[in-house]
Amino acid sequence: MKNKRNVFRCLIILLAGVIYFPVQAQQKHDATAVIYQLDVKKSKLLWKAPNNRHNGFILFNSGSLSNFVAGNPTQGTFSIDMNSMRSTDAATAAGRKKVDDELRSEGFFAVSKYPAATIVVSQILPGQDPVIFTVVGKLTIKGLTDAVQFTTTMKQIGGTITATANLTIDRKKWNIDHQPDPSWNPFVSLKDHLVDDEIPVSLELVFTKLIVK
Repeated sequence: MKNKRNVFRCLIILLAGVIYFPVQAQQKHDATAVIYQLDVKKSKLLWKAPNNRHNGFILFNSGSLSNFVAGNPTQGTFSIDMNSMRSTDAATAAGRKKVDDELRSEGFFAVSKYPAATIVVSQILPGQDPVIFTVVGKLTIKGLTDAVQFTTTMKQIGGTITATANLTIDRKKWNIDHQPDPSWNPFVSLKDHLVDDEIPVSLELVFTKLIVK
């Protein structure tokens, strides 16, 4: 009888452990589920076209960093507000509006049809320097998606993360000012030649901690 009681007690302890430890493991996993939300009022994308000397900025609709490992984010998503695109180089408001209207036109970013661009970050890889990371993801502009990879400097202070980056966008990958056959029109061909293929882009991003489960 005594042996049976001991066996029964052992079974109860074993079952309690089976139930308890997975719950503890799940709680520990959930404790690392941190999300940092992009502060759209403090963040922007800066662009520059050296050949035609235009430059300006674009704002974001939303953004976030997630899936933190060892205190660093490994994934992210961003929505870019193409309607917020503004040039800043012209001396007059009329001059800036002329550039903005052309950039929003069908030949360039077709903003009326594609009001948002997106970046989906699949990897944020740490380097030897603790604040330098390699970002790997996909950029969608005008409904076309292509891979992007660039280096970012990312710093975390308390509940805030700041990130800066410089990269170039090849406009032809996203049919920006795409001309099917300019050979019949020398002016179209000249315009296409004067617009840079590689557009330098700078990111200035600020994130704040949103959720800690």
